[in-house]
Amino acid sequence: MTTRRSLIAATALTLAAPGFARAQGGYPTRPVRFVVPWPPGGATSNIARVVGDAMTPHLGQPLVLDHRAGAGGAIGSENAAKSPADGYTILIAGAGTFYRPLIERNVPWDPAKDFGFVGPIGDGPFALVVRNGLPATLPAFIAHVKARPGQLNFASSGQGATSHLTAEAFNVAAGIQATHVPYRGSAPAMTDLVAGRVDYYFDAFSTVLENVRAGRIQIMGVTTSARAAQAPEIPTLMEAGMPGFSIAPWWGIVGPAGMPESVVARLSAALEKAVAEPAVVQALSAQGCRAFFMPPARFEQFVRAEDAKWSRVIEGAGLRIQ
Repeated sequence: MTTRRSLIAATALTLAAPGFARAQGGYPTRPVRFVVPWPPGGATSNIARVVGDAMTPHLGQPLVLDHRAGAGGAIGSENAAKSPADGYTILIAGAGTFYRPLIERNVPWDPAKDFGFVGPIGDGPFALVVRNGLPATLPAFIAHVKARPGQLNFASSGQGATSHLTAEAFNVAAGIQATHVPYRGSAPAMTDLVAGRVDYYFDAFSTVLENVRAGRIQIMGVTTSARAAQAPEIPTLMEAGMPGFSIAPWWGIVGPAGMPESVVARLSAALEKAVAEPAVVQALSAQGCRAFFMPPARFEQFVRAEDAKWSRVIEGAGLRIQ
């Protein structure tokens, strides 16, 4: 019912949008399914909604969100990879879509062969947040965990998800050992962190900020090399005591491999226009995403470079999912 209502509402907005009557013939002639491999309410879902709504007037058809959560984003990613390459299924992807086969042997897609590239949406910081009652500074927190190897635990939004690997990279850099507790998305992980059932967690900065400001959890810093524009008073982890530690998770749009060049060009042009709109830039910033764009070929090069970086993280952490 929710999906049907969303489709009706999106179609109504599209019909009223400037330029709809002038939309070019051919693709797309019906709504485009926009797969989100995470539950509603998290940063990825919110970013997909902002971008999908903004692309709709430029395509002349609505982008309808289809949440396919589970397995650290693997269920939605597989669904998109195995869909027809006609441009009517696209995926909001992140680093995890491409590095997961590096850590799990039986992933049913090949990131080197099964996706076609449309363009990036942007990147943004994660934040290290810890439950109340633990030390409030990064050096003291690390010392506390280091003195109790394996006794504390950390949450993630799923086994092999970016939040998981960010935490693994942090643990290696800090020289600490802790137990991983994977969740089915960011919302339940945050619920248990606030309740004190897990000890620390890396999540999109925008997602944690409300709970930090309400005093429900503590924040150690953000993972990017520069402070976040939404809260410049919060230090980076490099400033807080971990020189050289910098990670900026990204979001982008891909589809099944083999999409026609004209379809890719149409989607890419709509995305470029969408992420250039000031209102969209502001809305994405509110979600902790710094909007930027590059054409499909450059986006693919960017993704391959990110793959190489995360491969080193996986090797450093000795992480393999059987």
